[in-house]
Amino acid sequence: MAINEREGLFSPCSEWIWLCGAPECNCYGQFQRSFRPAQAQGRVKLHISAEGQYAAFVNGQYISSAQYADFPDYKAVQTPDITPFLHRGENLLEIRVWYPGRDSSVCRREPPGLRFEIRQGNVLLCGSGGSCRARLLPGYIQGEVENITPQLGMTFRCHTPEPVLWEKAAVVQKEARLVKRPVKELLVKDCRKARIMTQGVFRMEAEGSIGERLQRAGLYYRELSGLAYNPGEYGRELPRPSGLHLKTEEKDGLFLALDLERMTSGYLALDITTPVPAEIEIGFGEHLQDLRVRTSVGARSFAAAYASGPERSRFVHYFRRLGCRYLQLFIHCREAVIYEAGLLEVQYPVDEAPVFACGSLLHTKIYETAKRTLHLCMHEHYEDCPWREQALYGFDSRNQMLCGYYAFGEFDYARENLRLLALSQREDGLLELCAPARVPVNIPSFSLAFIIALEEYCRYSGDLAFGEEMLETADKILDSLRGHIHNGTAFCYQEPGYWNFYEWNELLDGQPMEHESPAPPSADAGLQLFGLLALQRMAALYGYLGRDAGALIQECRALAEGLEAFWDEENGAYASFLRDNQRLQYAELIQALALYTKACPAQRRADLRQGLYEGRWLAATLSHSIFKYEALLEAPDIYGESVFGQIAERWGSMLFSGATAFWETDQGPEAFDGAGSLCHGWSGIPVYLYGAYLLGVKPEKPGRWRQEKRVDCGVRRVSGILKSPQGYMEFGIKRK
Repeated sequence: MAINEREGLFSPCSEWIWLCGAPECNCYGQFQRSFRPAQAQGRVKLHISAEGQYAAFVNGQYISSAQYADFPDYKAVQTPDITPFLHRGENLLEIRVWYPGRDSSVCRREPPGLRFEIRQGNVLLCGSGGSCRARLLPGYIQGEVENITPQLGMTFRCHTPEPVLWEKAAVVQKEARLVKRPVKELLVKDCRKARIMTQGVFRMEAEGSIGERLQRAGLYYRELSGLAYNPGEYGRELPRPSGLHLKTEEKDGLFLALDLERMTSGYLALDITTPVPAEIEIGFGEHLQDLRVRTSVGARSFAAAYASGPERSRFVHYFRRLGCRYLQLFIHCREAVIYEAGLLEVQYPVDEAPVFACGSLLHTKIYETAKRTLHLCMHEHYEDCPWREQALYGFDSRNQMLCGYYAFGEFDYARENLRLLALSQREDGLLELCAPARVPVNIPSFSLAFIIALEEYCRYSGDLAFGEEMLETADKILDSLRGHIHNGTAFCYQEPGYWNFYEWNELLDGQPMEHESPAPPSADAGLQLFGLLALQRMAALYGYLGRDAGALIQECRALAEGLEAFWDEENGAYASFLRDNQRLQYAELIQALALYTKACPAQRRADLRQGLYEGRWLAATLSHSIFKYEALLEAPDIYGESVFGQIAERWGSMLFSGATAFWETDQGPEAFDGAGSLCHGWSGIPVYLYGAYLLGVKPEKPGRWRQEKRVDCGVRRVSGILKSPQGYMEFGIKRK
């Protein structure tokens, strides 16, 4: 059937479909439709959109395409080219869909649905509708199962598949404003090699979540040669074509701990057979501090379950990426053949040309690891960490965007992250804590970080049209802030549902996170200074757009003057809080922001910088140290060498601890009662500092980068390649 090009991403010939009587949450559906390509030559594309996540197959071959994280009024349609997978005559399209059906930090509950069309040029070959075959996806346990984390949502459990009858798909009503996928498709790579670290047999209790049982299981080490009767030429490596044959006569079954050799994000892939149907439980994590993969931390369960049997069948869980370095398999059978166990790496495609190098091997390694950390936290959008949350936060993504301009020259991706955040704006003017999601708490300072990131995007990219488009969103955020400024002083958000967080430090972390009654009144220097910075950046954006920023400049002056209420002459520093007429706490973050915003009088600046250098106050955490370092680098001749010395020590200590990505905080895995992330995008800030200060490159005006006079910061033989809007900038290195 011919269709009109103007009919857009979907024609009237397709409909939203779903399953009759499906579970309301954690539902896995399977849909099929046959089609025949037209005899005329032409590329064939699949147009597809789903609520949740999907995996598409043509003639049994996986189509590398994933649902973009979106909103009902900004519903993304993917259009992968499926021509290479077709053959003459009848072809079979299969689409599997996972519908979470629950609010989390990565998605919001919306009515379920799937819609697709296959087009060859302007000819419609088939589309979704009531004639499609549909059923619950065999093998997957449907309905409620335990969460991995509250932020990430539910894990998966699979059992031995049983026959499920096909039915006709149900046509459903679903309101959606359709847009073309705004960012590039993800790359799915081959299974990453895994090395068997240790192995043996286990005893396991029956009670508890998967993660709890794996954490408590009794492990009994056995030599691999005593379990395997064909060690073969592959030694301890997987995958292996001939399989690793394991057998024991004791305990409940076999366990293996696998090392992917570096932090990885991707789809779990298993190819394991057992002589009888058996459950395989999988733990995933970032370290082996517990002499096993840490699968249970509080209410979190970093584990899943799958069923094997005598018939060989490769299993890939395409619906959720796992972020980890280590896998641990618990095979509830005394005999198994393992062909493959690992992750299919999933990456956002980036330009690999930007690079940085210098005479210090340590700084060069820090750059490479920071860049990899940033890349590991890029998929449908920036994510805080691939292991625990995979969520888009306003502050985390500000750091990631700023670093990403230097690491990848990536502007379109940053723009769409900002758009997603803007689409989450609430009635109170603030943005949801994560987008696209519904989260029960909100951090006001993270909405202010959106304005900071917006101005930086416009300055680095030169895309002022997007800045104009986002002004209304930014204005509403500032209106919310204005409601909490009284006589030039910013007071915390007292109402339940607001989390007055500034950084992961005592008091500044705004604990308790949730409260049912209003929080005690508090004047917060963190809100004062982040608010001032947001107003300053808004004024700059007005300047780029040729608008009158006079009123904004006046507001900036008022907030800068109001900061004096926090000044403590005796301590020579700004307090973090004013509560009950008492000044509380003195933190590096507050002094750094006072310098960064130039809110403190000129006569105090030298002493505040010296105090930051000497470490007089509560130390800034990894994520917020960017403000401290930039404040010190305003006097590079004095503090430049110290700043890059601190970076070498702080980020270098992670490398010397075996890190292959940079941590959430300096405490590593033991932070947050054992839930600290070892790969966190906001810790990639050395990439920015190397590019902006050691290479000395910053925008002189929106979209126009230039190299300023470099200052010697103790790092020699600096070279690099950056990708700016005007093209590649080369400093002592030629592109290959």
